[in-house]
Amino acid sequence: MAWPKPSRGDSPLAKHKGRSPGEVRRRICYHPIRSRGSVQVPLPPHLSQSEFEQACKELRGALGDDHVRTAEDQLEAYYDPYSPGLKERYAPSAAVLPANVEEIKAVLAIARAARLPLWTVSTGHNYAYGGAAPCLKGSVILDLSRMQSIEVDPDLAYAMVEPGVTYLQLYTFIREKKHRLMIDCPDPGWGSVLGNTLERGVGYTPHGDHAAQQCGMEVVLATGEVVRTGMGAMTGNPAWPLYKGGFGPSLDGLFLQSNFGVVTKIGVWLMPEPEAISVVEASFGREEDVVPLIDILRGLRLDGTVPTATIANWMRLAAGNTTRGEWYDGKGAMPESAIAKLMREIGIGFWNLRFGLYGAPRIVEENFKTVQKALSQIPKANISRAKYRRGQDMPPYHRTLAGIPSVDLMPLNWLGGAGAHIECPPVVPMRGAELLELYRRRTGLFNAHGFDHYCGLTTTSPRAFINTASIIFDSQDAEQAERARDLGRALIEDASTSRLGGYRGHICEMDLVAAQFDFNDHAAMRTFERLKDALDPDGILSPGKQGIWPKALRNAKRDQGDGK
Repeated sequence: MAWPKPSRGDSPLAKHKGRSPGEVRRRICYHPIRSRGSVQVPLPPHLSQSEFEQACKELRGALGDDHVRTAEDQLEAYYDPYSPGLKERYAPSAAVLPANVEEIKAVLAIARAARLPLWTVSTGHNYAYGGAAPCLKGSVILDLSRMQSIEVDPDLAYAMVEPGVTYLQLYTFIREKKHRLMIDCPDPGWGSVLGNTLERGVGYTPHGDHAAQQCGMEVVLATGEVVRTGMGAMTGNPAWPLYKGGFGPSLDGLFLQSNFGVVTKIGVWLMPEPEAISVVEASFGREEDVVPLIDILRGLRLDGTVPTATIANWMRLAAGNTTRGEWYDGKGAMPESAIAKLMREIGIGFWNLRFGLYGAPRIVEENFKTVQKALSQIPKANISRAKYRRGQDMPPYHRTLAGIPSVDLMPLNWLGGAGAHIECPPVVPMRGAELLELYRRRTGLFNAHGFDHYCGLTTTSPRAFINTASIIFDSQDAEQAERARDLGRALIEDASTSRLGGYRGHICEMDLVAAQFDFNDHAAMRTFERLKDALDPDGILSPGKQGIWPKALRNAKRDQGDGK
């Protein structure tokens, strides 16, 4: 057994058969989050109780009573479900749920008049990074999950989706229409296609770089003005979701991981369903095997043989199959002897590789031979594959490589308790020796803080990895939560000593991650701030996202502290 093989049903849709996509989404995406104690609902910054109540009255007039939420029990779903002891610090004051662009414009007008900070989420399921919780305490959540329009062109292989469309909904829509198209999805599939794309999320197929597959965007600016990017700047232009450029500068990138506008629709390129898929898995027994593995994989990625790939260390697989207590009951990091026993008895390597090969059977076969020959250069490499034809059922543990969404959360039972995790993922060049040095240094940091090192490497780019480093902890254990925060900071600061920066960050670490991008005295951030002030002059949209604060709130990050 090389990779986690969940046994939870034969199909992600089987237990929801006969229900509409909306019903499926509600049942899967709005499952109850375990309560982690009462949080006092705060007021938005600089608003009195009466001013806040007046703003809420106006919002109810625009959206209806059911779509403005202010009660504590209604706001529970908007707290950070994996908060490392900081739930109170990032509590929202309310949530509003517009159904369309006109209602968004109405919300923005009220927010501008009241100086009401809004925190925009699509579905709010980026749990390792803060969920739906805002950077600025007391912000009103602008929840776009009611916007669920889907359009698919089967001939040109693209979809146009609104923020509330999940990967599971898009997959279901395509299957029900019998289009021979494939999506790319992360784990699990309950998150927003648009939201994940805007955060530069990744998946497992040739379309694993989600932002690279985005084409065409509709945005409502803070002023209420609606903008369409690229060819969409011409009314009715059919090339809007087909050609990334337009006439003049490209605007799309301004709205990725930003707080410059509210994105209400994007085009997403889809992949024709291939005739054959081979899922290739390989394991390697020694820590140092990662050096030739990465150098070989780099060549296979650059020449196009392997479209994307994931490498997992021993703990990433162990945490999905077992618990730490089964192997070691002492304090601190697991010793090498316990790790060796775990690897031997579970049947995994120190490093474990997985990817898919796609296309006509003859092409897939030839590519597998190339892969097998290349990886066999590493002593004792254990290489296997599973072959599937179009329409053939796949076991749950291979489905994401065919664009079939899972409904299972990442296993978080490694330490028991209320399992949670936060992420600290730097982008790392694909050079084996450099990665091994970084891995050993980060292992030392994990171990020094009393954690085992959970490491994943995702290659949606043929020249770099996203180095996932999940800090798994018990969120109800205050001491563990504090150590998790300390470790997150240490990982970010240590990566910066090698001039490596993160591509995403938890809400409590966004300022710290942003601070590492220091070229020319932080010239990029100064540019972001000028854009923020120009596009959002009242500073109402997602203050603090990616470390970008509006002029009136630029001291808020210092007022809130550093998250410790």
